This record gives sequence, C-alpha cells and structure tokens, in this order.
Amino acid sequence: MKRIILLVSILVIQACAFTDATLQVQHDEFSNFKGPIVEVNPLLFSSPALVDNRDDIDRIGWKKNGFGMQTADITTANPVVDIVSDSIRAGLIQNGHSVVDSSRVSILGSVDRFWFESDMNFWTVEFTGDIQCRLIFVDNNTKEEIYKSDYSGSYSEKSGGGLNKTWQRVMGKAVDNMVEDVMFDEELVEALSSLID
Repeated sequence: MKRIILLVSILVIQACAFTDATLQVQHDEFSNFKGPIVEVNPLLFSSPALVDNRDDIDRIGWKKNGFGMQTADITTANPVVDIVSDSIRAGLIQNGHSVVDSSRVSILGSVDRFWFESDMNFWTVEFTGDIQCRLIFVDNNTKEEIYKSDYSGSYSEKSGGGLNKTWQRVMGKAVDNMVEDVMFDEELVEALSSLID
C-alpha cells in the first residue's frame, strides 16, 4: 500500500510539472511603504502609465522537473504592468499623496524585468523573484521631465519545496521591495520638492 501511495504521489508531482501555473501576484496591502517621499508636500500624481519592455512578455518564469528542464509556463493573472502600476499607486497613497486623472505629475516608464526563478539544491529549493522598472516623472504644468530613475526589487527564500502560494508570496515580496525602492529615493524627493506652483 505504501508503494502505491508513493507511486501516486510521484505521478501527481510529475503531472504538475507539465501544467502551466497562473499566479495572483500583488503587493501586500499591509506592507509599510512609508519613506522619505512622505516629506514632500502632498502632490497629485497620475496612475503610472507603463509599457512592458521585458525580453519575454509571455511568462514570468518556468516550471522545471527534477532534472532542471523547463516543462511549463508560469504566468500572472493580471498584466505585469498593472501589477507594478497598482503597487506604486498604493505606495504613493500611503505616503500622503493622491492618484487622480487631473494630476500635477505624470508617471511614465517601463517594466524591464518581472521574473521568478527556482534553484533546486540537494535538500532545499531557493525561490527568487526579481523586478526592475524605469520611471519617468513629468511636470504636467511645464510638460518637462523632472526626474528619471531605474528601480528594482528582489526577494529570495529557501524551503523544502513549494507551489503556487509560495511563488506568489515570493513575487509579492519582490514587488513590495521595488515599491520601497521608489519611496525611499532621496533624489526623487528632492526633484518633487523643487516643483513650483
């Protein structure tokens, strides 16, 4: 009986390796994004308008079998640019700013990387999420670019194994770290503080 249970378990795991996974990736609504940008007088921002500039726009990672071979796609339920845009919006609001249609500052840019990787070791698996984007801040009064920078967020954890929930958590924490990178950008704070009404 034990052999049958073991065989069934192996077959289920192998079958899962060949089935595409769709992750519900999003920022953690309970994360504390408050950084130096909170010191800027409250501003009206547009929702970030981002383009998908990734090398591989069809997936965010690969499922792999026990031999490390790529066997199935890992994708997101929502478009990657929406995930990043919504997360930045949440960070701005948490820092006392507003995101509206008629804004003082527009945010343009691109998502350049949004990738999940798993590295199988002898006893554990290391899961890593890596996100990179470029943001351009434009003064809508003058139509001039006031600041531009690249931002990134990554997160890794090791465990005995994990499936969709683990992968979602890893990518979600990478998103949170990317948002923190934006909110803690002292040069962005200086550029926004220099805006004249």
